[in-house]
Amino acid sequence: MDACHHDAVRILHLVTRSQRRGAELVAVELARGLDALGHTNRVLALGLGFDGGEDADLPPLTRRADGGVRALWLGARALRRELRREPVDVVMAHGGRAVEAAVLVRRRGKPVVVWQRILGFPARLWRPLRRWWWRAGVRRIDAAVALTPELADELRRLGFAGPIWAIPNFRDPEPFVAVDRAAAGRGLRAELGVGESVGLVGLVGHLIEQKRPDRALDVLEAVQGAGEPAHLVVAGDGPLRRAFEEDVARRGLSPAVHVLGPRSDIAHLLAAIDVLILTSDSEGLPGVLIEAQMAGCPIVTVPVGGVRDLVDDGETGFVTDGTDPAELAARVVALLRDPRLRGRLGERARRRAVRFTSGRAAGAYAERLTEITTGGRG
Repeated sequence: MDACHHDAVRILHLVTRSQRRGAELVAVELARGLDALGHTNRVLALGLGFDGGEDADLPPLTRRADGGVRALWLGARALRRELRREPVDVVMAHGGRAVEAAVLVRRRGKPVVVWQRILGFPARLWRPLRRWWWRAGVRRIDAAVALTPELADELRRLGFAGPIWAIPNFRDPEPFVAVDRAAAGRGLRAELGVGESVGLVGLVGHLIEQKRPDRALDVLEAVQGAGEPAHLVVAGDGPLRRAFEEDVARRGLSPAVHVLGPRSDIAHLLAAIDVLILTSDSEGLPGVLIEAQMAGCPIVTVPVGGVRDLVDDGETGFVTDGTDPAELAARVVALLRDPRLRGRLGERARRRAVRFTSGRAAGAYAERLTEITTGGRG
């Protein structure tokens, strides 16, 4: 019998909010992949989504949509009750707030806590009080997953001496297998009322400061300034949405910017746009870049986090030297004006995206989780 079936592990995947974002999507897809390998998985969120909603695959432990110390305390209390009702071997904490709650409820070394890190720490974390809090927290986790060497280095700076697993980010390829870029493009253009001669540039992600949606507007202005009649298609929501839409209006870009809000059809959306841009100040291994490649969509990205491990510059997209919107715009314009180049990069991206499938990642996680819960037996 296969080892991972013999040593079936009971895993609770804990996320911060009941909404489909990067960490939450990873949790759901990883749980499905580990289910297929014979382990027992469930996924819970500490609270509601930013908008007060909830996702059926991410049931919330509390009815709160806010953050802060009280929300953390209530979430940890609800998590403690849940673990008493249905014990697990491992809590896989996806993100910082999730691991805070997990270590607060841990007693006598149980359950095993694994921190799945997506993003780097903000600068404020290194202030004395916050640094003390996180140094105390990492002493109570058993292992961590770091998507990039930089994320691993941060953990070591906090004094974490346990195992750090280097497992790449991933996505389930199934929703992308049958997407038809031509048909998807026609459908989106009809929805937006945009003609074939207008390039569609996509920005997909949560509208928060880290993602720098304002920089995407700088890029759009530079693209249009180069004589290219492009539109920006924005899929996502978040606390900056209102400010972003006000910025669009202030710049006079409203006719060329489409803020779609959250979308459940990201595979088709990425298949429909001509170019995806990533303008963030901070990332790990962005899942949206994996999704874009699975959809055959060329990418133009700033050199942040581990994007060079995902995007082969000049082969599946372009990684700029810096964050200058003019440099990003020049790459976007080159792609919009050359359909054959877009096609070549998109096809290569699709072929190479097999490196980042959820099936491969689940196998790596299963091996590690079995080891850490059995002490290396099996």
